[in-house]
Amino acid sequence: MEIATDCSERMIPTVPSQISVFIADDHTLYVDALVIALEHYPALPVSILGTASNGEDLLRQLRLKLPDVLLLDLNMPVMNGLEVIPLLRESYPGLPILVVTKYSDPKFVRECLQVHNVAGYILKTSSLKELAEGIQQVLQGNLYMSKNLQLFPKDLVEEEVETVFDENFLAKYNLTRRELEILGLIAKAKSNSDIAVHLFISPQTVGAHRKNIMRKLNISSTAGLVRFAIENQLG
Repeated sequence: MEIATDCSERMIPTVPSQISVFIADDHTLYVDALVIALEHYPALPVSILGTASNGEDLLRQLRLKLPDVLLLDLNMPVMNGLEVIPLLRESYPGLPILVVTKYSDPKFVRECLQVHNVAGYILKTSSLKELAEGIQQVLQGNLYMSKNLQLFPKDLVEEEVETVFDENFLAKYNLTRRELEILGLIAKAKSNSDIAVHLFISPQTVGAHRKNIMRKLNISSTAGLVRFAIENQLG
């Protein structure tokens, strides 16, 4: 695949007669089934360029061969989807990334589409027909999102009130949004490993955030953090 690196090239993409697809997902049975389904889907001329079970393996393989479209899961071991996307964006800015995941939470949808500018976001509960449509749309330079996904929670008014509270709280204690999110999970007695899985970051990153939170709040123990979070209704 020839990757366009400037905006003018990306505005007029051409759909190849044979679409090469790379799949990054750690569920072997799912990947095997998807490979068969896509390669035999009559309305879409697809060839599977390769598969990877984690972000590091994906990066290694893409150095040797680039697909027309990348199907990327978010929850993978070693290096997950949210961790690898910025690296992909830096190295292959014209590569269409279609996130295929089970996560429908609006915060993940917004992070992928608005922060990381992926080409599309589709749920694993979608039909093969919808996935094929998503592949075609992103190849044409269009944004694609599963029809039943939302960018914002239904109770938007409540979220806006919480956002105002969050901003005041963050300013008062000089915390980041990520630190506030981690503090709320600490209040629920979540371990570093549990928080890492929940937020799609490494346990080491959680540990670093925890140390920063303790320093900013002048709290020296996890028990103190939990007490602070509960007193401020963060849990």
